[in-house]
Amino acid sequence: MDLVDDTETPAEDLAPGDSDAGESDESLLKQAKTRFKLAGEAEEENRRLAKEDLEFRSGKQWPDDVVVDRQRDGRPCLVINRLPQFVQRVANDQRQNRPGIKVHPVNDGADEETAKLIQGLIRHIEYQSSADNAYDTAAESAATNGWGYFRILTDYASPKSFDQEILVKRIRDPFSVYFDPFAQEPDGSDANWAFVVDEMSRDEFKARYPKADLTKSDWKDLTKSDPDWFVNDGARIAEYFYREYEEREIALLSDGQVVMADAVPAGAEVQSTRKARVPVVKWCKLNGVEILEKNEWPGSYIPIIPVYGSELIVGGKRILEGLIRNAKDSQRMYNYWASAQTEMIALAPKAPFVGAEGQFEGHEAKWESANRRNLAFLEYKPVSLNGQPAPPPQRSMVEPPVQAISQARMMAADDLKATTGIYDAALGNQSAETSGIAIQSRTQQSETSNFHFMDNLARSMKHAGRIIVELIPFIYDTKRTVQIVGEDGIRTKHVINEGAVGRSQNPDGKIYDLTVGLYDVTIDVGPSYATKRQEAAASMAELARSIPQIGQAAPDLMVRAYDWPGAADIADRLKKTLPPQLQDDGKGGQPQVPPQVQAQMQQMSQMIEGLTQALHAAHDTIDQKRVELESKERIEYAKIKSNETIELTKLDAKDSIALLAAEIQATKHRLDLLNQAAPIGAPDPNSQPPQADAQGVPQGQPPQPPTGGAQSPGQTPGALQ
Repeated sequence: MDLVDDTETPAEDLAPGDSDAGESDESLLKQAKTRFKLAGEAEEENRRLAKEDLEFRSGKQWPDDVVVDRQRDGRPCLVINRLPQFVQRVANDQRQNRPGIKVHPVNDGADEETAKLIQGLIRHIEYQSSADNAYDTAAESAATNGWGYFRILTDYASPKSFDQEILVKRIRDPFSVYFDPFAQEPDGSDANWAFVVDEMSRDEFKARYPKADLTKSDWKDLTKSDPDWFVNDGARIAEYFYREYEEREIALLSDGQVVMADAVPAGAEVQSTRKARVPVVKWCKLNGVEILEKNEWPGSYIPIIPVYGSELIVGGKRILEGLIRNAKDSQRMYNYWASAQTEMIALAPKAPFVGAEGQFEGHEAKWESANRRNLAFLEYKPVSLNGQPAPPPQRSMVEPPVQAISQARMMAADDLKATTGIYDAALGNQSAETSGIAIQSRTQQSETSNFHFMDNLARSMKHAGRIIVELIPFIYDTKRTVQIVGEDGIRTKHVINEGAVGRSQNPDGKIYDLTVGLYDVTIDVGPSYATKRQEAAASMAELARSIPQIGQAAPDLMVRAYDWPGAADIADRLKKTLPPQLQDDGKGGQPQVPPQVQAQMQQMSQMIEGLTQALHAAHDTIDQKRVELESKERIEYAKIKSNETIELTKLDAKDSIALLAAEIQATKHRLDLLNQAAPIGAPDPNSQPPQADAQGVPQGQPPQPPTGGAQSPGQTPGALQ
């Protein structure tokens, strides 16, 4: 079908999202009903198929006519529903790797510190409103039937408070939303209108809206005349968000901010102005007869966020589908084979009895129930109808093909894995992979085949973050104390929009003004902080075993990474034992010190500096004295060594003289012994006359000692005495 918005508004307002700013309740109601019908017709086929997918997942997997036939014959219709595990595999993977909203500054009026505070404020908003339920419901619905929704709301913090808060809430029934079919973006950011409907009984409606015109109307006539809004003896109550465009003048300030020209802050410098077509979102609650409430939404986006599964455009028509759509035939085949296998095994033998005509007369009831009941005996007539003798009835035995059915059932199970893209390794079943790396690789293949579900949720959450960031300056626009949730889950309180007073009250001593600056968001997809902390604790413990210095420098950080009770308290105590230079605030700066303590520290620093100078002077004096003492000691030591050398020389000389005298005495003793044996000068009659040497001494005789007072060279006086 062609999508045509035939709302009866002026021609210039026929574009989707435009409406007359001064329209009456009657024209607004007419426009809303026309758009509601348009959305219903555009989504009719998707809604029909999605409803079948939901019913199929819930267990309605046999066609009605087949169920009737099999039940009449007493045959089983088993449902071995394997589809939920595939859907939960995708949904639970998203829960383990939750996308996180990250905030970044854009213009000069924004800064990193305020961006971190806004990011922590968004975590607080998500925690307070149980946003996890909203994300999980929408993601699981997209994986099941092709789409889901969640929404952004604002409400007062308490019944006795004027402070408002932003909330992220789930939409439990995806069929309760009728979305702008002209929207093209996968996150629905370009939608110009949307409905969220709820069916209400007449009594409930009267109790909630006692003054409404509908309470006085005849609902039976309305059911016939307007079946889109009055069904099942009840009325549809719809929230209708629609976006209009207004021509307004905007101003560019010197700090980069863009504001409405009629809202320029006092003292601000305007650089330029221009006309702009500004989107304005409005909201109303209506039934098929009247407008019940009206208001204006502070943001510029429709606060209904879709999460889509697989999106196809076939012949100009949009088709949305999840995991169930293509796996239904495989699941049906699995159920057929499981039922057939059970039927053949549990009810065997079930082959029919074959007998002659007339043998069963009078006993038909027993023979008809023989395949289902254990009968003690079966009677028959031994003759046929014409009286001829006949043998007992026999079964026509046929071996049931159980093995073939089992093989077919296994093939159907493999078809289920193929159509969903999720295989044994990802389901936790034993498969051909044996190594951890192989199992992880096969698991990653399954995750990759269905990653588009995770990616579509991340896109939608990014759009939700953009809506929240846009709402924060309007909702948190006055001085108030807000809770900030860090990535590690630690909560702190900060004062916002209070200038210098807020600086003194904030733990980091900074000013946070959430009404200025422009911020944008990105999405971080990965393991949750708890998973990251477990991995970090294991990695730090392994690293500390390799590098022990890490355990000495950061024991508090290592203990804080653990999840057991008391880890944070132990980490705080360990931090106090670290040297001062290691006791930072975890953000690259030193802990904040009060001014009076800083003054005392400065005085002590000056005192320490003076004492250090005096100590250096004393060290210089001591060094000088030490040099003098060492010089005297060296001189005395040299003298002692010189005297010692002289004395040793004298001792060596005496020893040499004594040795020489002993040698001479020994020589003299040998001469005396020779003289006694042969007196000197007595010739030997058997010997030849000796020949004299050059000095006239006969050869073969010892030299004679000199006579008189003459000394030989080198002779010591008195040595021969």
